[in-house]
Amino acid sequence: MLLTAAFMAFATLLSKVLGLVRDSMLTAYFGSGMESDAFLTASTIPTQLFDVVIGGVISATFIPVFNDIMTKKSRDEAMKFVNKFITLVLLASVVISVFGIIFASPLVTLQAPSYDTQKHLMAQQLTAIMFPMIIFTGLAFSCVGLLQSFGEYNIPSIISLVSNAAIILYYVLFGKKFGVYGLAVTMVIAWSLQLIIQIPFIKRFGIKYHPDFNFKDASIKQAALLAGPMLVSTWVQPLYSLVNQRLASNVASAVTYIQQSSRLYIIVTGVFSFVVTNLIFPKLSQAVAANDKKEANTLIVTSLKAIILVILPIMAVFMTAAEPIANVMYGHGKMSAEGVRSIGYLLKLYSIGMLALAVNEVLSKAFFSMQDSKPPMRNSIVSMLVNIALAYLLYHYMSTPGLALATVGGSVTNALLNYICMAKKHPGMFTRSDKLSIVKIVICGIVMYAVMYISFTFASGRTDTSSVFGSIIAAGGSGAFSLIIYLVACAVLKVDVITDLIRNFKGGKKV
Repeated sequence: MLLTAAFMAFATLLSKVLGLVRDSMLTAYFGSGMESDAFLTASTIPTQLFDVVIGGVISATFIPVFNDIMTKKSRDEAMKFVNKFITLVLLASVVISVFGIIFASPLVTLQAPSYDTQKHLMAQQLTAIMFPMIIFTGLAFSCVGLLQSFGEYNIPSIISLVSNAAIILYYVLFGKKFGVYGLAVTMVIAWSLQLIIQIPFIKRFGIKYHPDFNFKDASIKQAALLAGPMLVSTWVQPLYSLVNQRLASNVASAVTYIQQSSRLYIIVTGVFSFVVTNLIFPKLSQAVAANDKKEANTLIVTSLKAIILVILPIMAVFMTAAEPIANVMYGHGKMSAEGVRSIGYLLKLYSIGMLALAVNEVLSKAFFSMQDSKPPMRNSIVSMLVNIALAYLLYHYMSTPGLALATVGGSVTNALLNYICMAKKHPGMFTRSDKLSIVKIVICGIVMYAVMYISFTFASGRTDTSSVFGSIIAAGGSGAFSLIIYLVACAVLKVDVITDLIRNFKGGKKV
């Protein structure tokens, strides 16, 4: 698992880095004006609608049901479920795409009601071009769930790497020639690659797809019952983005600032939460199917401690050095210094919610693996209401920074409610030792933040952080130094996640 996690982390990190390069190239080529606003709005609409209708639950629904059938019935029955499930996903994706192309104009109005006629028309055309990419996305998600259920994690972890590389290649070769419309077509091609590269590996497991429209099958009904509450719980992030974008569209360039800062915040957090949740989710589903409660509890608690250990130092770096980080990522080409400062300030506010976002991802997947999707659904509804209320309230007083804080408020509410529900439903899951370990990690995180703040203040006073090189030196140097202090503090306080890893590497003992 350590080797697999290491490869997944490396592949995911590289993919996210390319994703950030891709985003920075958008602002470098098109600035923060009409073209970038229109493209970011248009690229968000298909994925948000897809997530709201079906996309957010494809692999989360598939994995527990598939593993349940494999454990309790047979491989043949599981393969029949695969055919029915993929057929359903394909049908739903095509219907959503056709709907999106036909109603592209009102969807743009819903997302950005304050756009002028020219910007609205461009966003409408780009939206219609990009909607078919969700067909490939739906099928790719299904293949990811299938491969992970068979223990293949490496290929699913590189699919985003391939699609991001394809988009970057477009910028380099054709960006100036075909502009933002060519970029939209490239997005569709890039998303199709996520499906294509998985097909040979699907075949290696002896899987052959045959369309099956028998949606009245008991396994499909089981997946549908699980999917309903799951869908509601996955609406949180898309609705956060929708509310933020509607309000931000009233201010010039604010859509670009909000989108780029929130994407960077989600991408960085997602690198590690993706690795943890995608690694444990199939194993957790298998443990639940086998009624191995001890193994299931161990996986959940260990995952939480690991994600807290990793995310806290990242939070410390981003809360301290957000503007230099934004300068490194977006301070190129047509992006102005004022734009970089705006993105940096929003990123600093967003980073406050990094830990809550990651913890919530682990807890939600834990509930899904137990086929208990109602608690995260209820908690998501509450957090959505909190986020929307805070967005309208804080936007009135703080403009776009208020939208970032509203998102943080929603994420924190969601994570706390999910933790409370998990602790109540499984009272013996979090032992006194586990809670003490988490407290130790938090103390080490606070120490790192203090060291990071002091060292970055010292470095930025002696380096020109308005330049990309100066930003890298100040943020990178202080970040590396404070990370060493963090790891030393974890060792001194004997944080069990660290000591267990050291013991494993030294003696190969099972802990």
